[in-house]
Amino acid sequence: MIINQAALKKISNLEGQTCFGCGEKNPFGLHMQFLTDEQRVYSLVTVPTAMAGWDQTVHGGIISTILDEIMGWTVIYLLKKIGVTKSMTVDFMKPVHVGKQLTVVGSIEESRSERQIIVTGAIYADGDTLCARATGDFAAMPAKTAVRLGVMSSEYMERFLPVLQQSERA
Repeated sequence: MIINQAALKKISNLEGQTCFGCGEKNPFGLHMQFLTDEQRVYSLVTVPTAMAGWDQTVHGGIISTILDEIMGWTVIYLLKKIGVTKSMTVDFMKPVHVGKQLTVVGSIEESRSERQIIVTGAIYADGDTLCARATGDFAAMPAKTAVRLGVMSSEYMERFLPVLQQSERA
């Protein structure tokens, strides 16, 4: 999938984030950043050689992590809720190579209820080659519920609220 980056809005993340998928401060992480057209969430990511499985192919667990991360951020940005993965199915279709830029896309597939959301994610290489896709069943919740359930601390939630409340017009 070829995207026009100039037409997309950058989604802000929490400064100092240490998440393996999106944390800028995680020295071993993927450092994913996110963009949106207000209907989908995108990320352009290049996986380092240290995350290879066989020879120069990205390890399947890393591919799954990338898909989980794009789906989680799709819930965060498009629904303004915390998304927690309940289950996820991944289809590996083509090898994904380290050191090559990948386009990752997340979409809301279906809202089964206010709290149960079906999200999809896809990884493309070389512009339009679909390499992997996932469908995830996510529990979507307000930040205060995430604190009550122990998903995050109240201090973290307070810091994360501006990310969760990003305006579509900003």
